[in-house]
Amino acid sequence: MPPATAFCQDFAHVMAIALRMAGLPAAYVSGYLRTDPPPGRPRLIGADATHAWVMLWCGPQRGWIGFDPTNGVITGSGHIFTAMGRDISDVAPMDGIFVGQADQDVQVEVDVMPIEELAEPA
Repeated sequence: MPPATAFCQDFAHVMAIALRMAGLPAAYVSGYLRTDPPPGRPRLIGADATHAWVMLWCGPQRGWIGFDPTNGVITGSGHIFTAMGRDISDVAPMDGIFVGQADQDVQVEVDVMPIEELAEPA
């Protein structure tokens, strides 16, 4: 059996559960992570994807603070928040019912970049 692969949602679930077991209020967050290409390399169009991290309630003076266990960082401007809940079932990026022919195919590409880059000529 091949080794299991862990994804950002797995790390976020484990961290949220561990924080809750320690008595700390924690939430699961779904969103996007802006990735920047290496210097001198072009941006890979469609290479970005959804991302997950944890928000920890740090009291009324600090509020909710985001922690990204996958990358080992406190969240910043590159973390684009879309939804917060108990786990992925509360904040699934796509949810619903499809009615149609069985041979349908859905392809999704995501680009996350600052608005200023959109205005630049290609």
